[in-house]
Amino acid sequence: MEKKTILTAFGLMMMMLILSATIARADLCQDALTTLLPCMPFLTGSDQELAPSPTCCLGASELLNKATTSDDLKALCVCFKNAAAQDGVKSDRAELLPNLCKIKVPVPIKPDVDCNKL
Repeated sequence: MEKKTILTAFGLMMMMLILSATIARADLCQDALTTLLPCMPFLTGSDQELAPSPTCCLGASELLNKATTSDDLKALCVCFKNAAAQDGVKSDRAELLPNLCKIKVPVPIKPDVDCNKL
C-alpha cells in the first residue's frame, strides 16, 4: 500500500513538472511575440521599409538574451514558425532581420527549419 502511495505521489509530481514546463513555454512564446511586435510591419512588408525599426532590433536583441537554453530555442523556433504562418510573415524579410539588426542568432531563420534538431 505504501509503495502504491509513493508511486502515485511521484507520478503526480512528474505531471505537475511537465505541466509547469508547458505553461512556462507558452509564456515564453507570448512574451517573445509581444517583444517582436514592433518588427511586424517590416516582417509582413506592410510598411514597405527596407530596414526594421530600432525598436524592433532592440526587442530582437533582448529576446536572444532571454533564450538561454536549448529548450528555450526549440520552444521559440516552434512559436515563431506557427506565428509566421498565421501572421503573414515574409520569410525573405525574416531571414534578413538578424543582419539588418546586427545580431547573431543561433538558429537558422528558415521556414523549413526542423526545430527538434536544435
